[in-house]
Amino acid sequence: MNEYLGLFGVDIAIKKLRPGAEFALYNRYITHWECPNNSEPPTWEEIDAQIKADQAASFSESGSEV
Repeated sequence: MNEYLGLFGVDIAIKKLRPGAEFALYNRYITHWECPNNSEPPTWEEIDAQIKADQAASFSESGSEV
């Protein structure tokens, strides 16, 4: 996951939450989902929490605040 350090957004959050999953998005809908471990897509609450955590980590590393 080091390639995603300092990045945040819906697609990055999904990649972090479900590594290896292939997906497609349209607005807030996951229109395609294939996951190698057969997991369900993350909820929008999970995605939002991951984005907020990524933003906080990114801004704390840069010395800025959200």
